[in-house]
Amino acid sequence: MKNRFSGLVLKAAAAIMLLGGLSQQADAAAVFVGSWRVDAGPSWFGSPPNGPLAYTAQEAAALLFGGVASDYAISTVDSNVANINNMGWYSVIGYSGNQNNGGSILAENYSSKYLGLYYGPTQGYASQDPGAAASAYVNDNARGAQFTNYAFRLTADVVPEPGSMVLFGLGAVGYGVVSVRRRRSNA
Repeated sequence: MKNRFSGLVLKAAAAIMLLGGLSQQADAAAVFVGSWRVDAGPSWFGSPPNGPLAYTAQEAAALLFGGVASDYAISTVDSNVANINNMGWYSVIGYSGNQNNGGSILAENYSSKYLGLYYGPTQGYASQDPGAAASAYVNDNARGAQFTNYAFRLTADVVPEPGSMVLFGLGAVGYGVVSVRRRRSNA
């Protein structure tokens, strides 16, 4: 009786670990967290001589909504997860924009910064240079509601840790041992 009971307990534990291990998947999801207008950022001429800090669209999202840049996917389309295009609206200093309306649509992680940090300089910059300093959060060329960036936080579902996989394996081995013992005792 004792052998049979311990065998049932071991089988039940193995089945639970097997089902638990298989139900965990590594899926990433995006959740809309908010939006901002490019021109809601600091004024480009308010911090001479280098200008304010420049931000990629992902960096601007991290600044405004918390976390780090890699936590975000950005879209220029709308707040619908299905429409994420991984692009952002930017102002480029001295440039009328690649959309001919003051704004430029560039990759969400596009980085062109004066001295590696700034949206500047505030004087003596080249006019109509598409490679000049760019920022997704600065009050300059891209003004108005049409220059809105939509931020989505990337989340990951539960991913099995190595320890869980070891337990899963031990449970499967235990289940096999109990099955073999049961067959031998019934013979």
